[in-house]
Amino acid sequence: MTENIETTGGIRDRRAPKRARADLSDLTLIVRPPGRPQQTRAFTDAEHTEAHAYASETGATVDVLDEADHDERRQ
Repeated sequence: MTENIETTGGIRDRRAPKRARADLSDLTLIVRPPGRPQQTRAFTDAEHTEAHAYASETGATVDVLDEADHDERRQ
């Protein structure tokens, strides 16, 4: 399955991320656009405004990730 991978001369995209990295434990909000799981994004408390703007433009809602969600991921 790797025969189609170019090792040299390929196009590379090295743009810097638009937002800073966050630890998993800092993510408190999640936006899940309906019918588009690939566009799901998680946000920190500091990104509250951005989360609501993204939800508005994708027709989604902002859900709060509670401690139970974090505990399930750690197991």
